[in-house]
Amino acid sequence: MFYRSSILKRIAIINRFFPVHNSIPKQGFYRSLRVLSSPDGQYSAAHTTKQSSYLESIHEKTASLFSNSHQMVSSVQGTFLKFLVQMSKATRVLEIGTFTGYSALCMAEGLKGRGSEAKVVTLEKNIEHFKVAKENIESSGLGHLIELKLGDAIDTLLNLDNAVQYDLIFIDADKGNYINYYNTVLERNLLSDDGIIVADNVLFRGLVSQVAKTKETKDLSQISSTVKHLHSFNEYIANDRRTIQVLLPCFDGITLIRKNF
Repeated sequence: MFYRSSILKRIAIINRFFPVHNSIPKQGFYRSLRVLSSPDGQYSAAHTTKQSSYLESIHEKTASLFSNSHQMVSSVQGTFLKFLVQMSKATRVLEIGTFTGYSALCMAEGLKGRGSEAKVVTLEKNIEHFKVAKENIESSGLGHLIELKLGDAIDTLLNLDNAVQYDLIFIDADKGNYINYYNTVLERNLLSDDGIIVADNVLFRGLVSQVAKTKETKDLSQISSTVKHLHSFNEYIANDRRTIQVLLPCFDGITLIRKNF
């Protein structure tokens, strides 16, 4: 099996396209990467391989119809996820947090030609999001590569057949449960030995890195629960000897995690 530790070195090269400039306010910087409204974001999009017209239409549809469309990954991040699937030679992908199905479809495109075992299993709790994702997936021509599950993600993870492991696990759901998702994945041995976990939003608009500084002043009253949860997650995995990780300051912050042997 392809040894995925090289991913951490190779993917670091991609991060040079998203440098953190001290002249750019951190909060605005991370938000601009998310929606690709900054000059660097627009430049990156213009010089990234174009997505299929269907994926572009799903992205545009979600952005126009959902007030919370910021929960969707950007088009460049969607291409990045497809790239990760292809580069890691993954055959089984698990996604925690489907939303409208856009990211699942991006990763499914990366599974094309991988054989009968290739599959994205994606979990969604919100019934309205589930219905939209189901419609998008069924009309995509990629439905045979995606299995959509409705329900609480922890309950679903506990009921997955752990004889089946996943080569890439994308966590992009409620931030308060990131530690629970991570622990459940590891405790149930759902991650393959050479697999990677990809955790999204770990810098959350540049606010998470400010938590430690705020703790020094003992004034956490202005810090949102989301930001506190993400900081706790980052601290937790940084001190967990079961895994190794690299936190990349790109998009809204992405951490790549693999087992530590």
